[in-house]
Amino acid sequence: MAVPDAHTPAAERQPRASRHRRQSLARVTSARQVELIERDLDGPPPGEVLVRVGEVGVCGSDLKMWAGEHAVITPPLTLGHEAWGVVEEHAPHDGASSSGPLAPGTPVVLFPPTGCGTCHNCARGREPLCVRMRFVGGQAEGAMARYLTVPPRQLLPIDPRVPEEQRVLIEPLAVAVHAVGRARAQADDQALVIGAGPIGVFCALVLIAEGVGHVVVTDRDPLRLDLARRLGLPRCVRISDEQPVPAEGDAEGEEGIRTEGADVVLDCVGAQATTNRALAATCRGGRTVLVGISPTELTVDGVALQRGERELVGVQMYQRQDFTRAMDLLAQGLIPAVDGLKRTRPLSQAGELLTELARGPSPALKETLLPD
Repeated sequence: MAVPDAHTPAAERQPRASRHRRQSLARVTSARQVELIERDLDGPPPGEVLVRVGEVGVCGSDLKMWAGEHAVITPPLTLGHEAWGVVEEHAPHDGASSSGPLAPGTPVVLFPPTGCGTCHNCARGREPLCVRMRFVGGQAEGAMARYLTVPPRQLLPIDPRVPEEQRVLIEPLAVAVHAVGRARAQADDQALVIGAGPIGVFCALVLIAEGVGHVVVTDRDPLRLDLARRLGLPRCVRISDEQPVPAEGDAEGEEGIRTEGADVVLDCVGAQATTNRALAATCRGGRTVLVGISPTELTVDGVALQRGERELVGVQMYQRQDFTRAMDLLAQGLIPAVDGLKRTRPLSQAGELLTELARGPSPALKETLLPD
């Protein structure tokens, strides 16, 4: 899709309020049911921004919401939070100018959470921790659509150095940036990442970018591990029920972790079994970081936590500065353009894609949808 950029002449970037627009969106009407809806679209209400969606990614949380298995958010809803697009129209308050950082034609990435604006966490810029937080693609209409309307605070201008084909990776990479920050890993630490899906791979790449010298990634799927290696992760180990943690020198000759455990272990799956595995693989004095979406009820070994002085650390999305860091890393070439990095299909196939992903993981690291 050809889109204007921030350097498009001003005359070509003016609001097109008079143009007839047709909205197309993939709506989850009930658990595992997606309906493609077409309707006329008005301009944005005063103070909000209309964005023409460029590309939207699909992630594990989308799959749980689609299936009606998410702990908090259930159908009906319009999914889509890993998204970028181009500002189509910014409707200012009281006839003020719509110029500035969100002028029409500006490429933007979606910042999905919005808080109440007045609580303790909102005052500190931590909207995802607001108890009244709403999430685009969950409680608010998402970006699996041709157009998206959101308040301007939920859009961030995209660093022009980020390759266009990797703009859709900004949001999931920001999750990894935030998770690594929460892990507080040091250069001489050993880090273990459980799960070689998109978030696990991105966490491992960010750990290495932040100077951590020994990073091991585990998964059951050899194809995922092969892709992780091609993306620049040398220590990728296939695990099994018989060998759930890769000991040093074991597992296909790969270099694993010390017998006493890793300093930092990131559970990027989000299940009772993987949390148990992560805690068991964490050394005394280390940190177990829950990155994947955990079940509502989770049982952990309290003795291992207390007597081993291990920390159990939660991760809830990201903060705005994590998006800035993610864009900087993409601009620096953190993620190579290898075969299997991304696979795209039209928005009209959203239901088919979600059904396929429910049967098993994709051969690509990231599945995305393009508006029709």
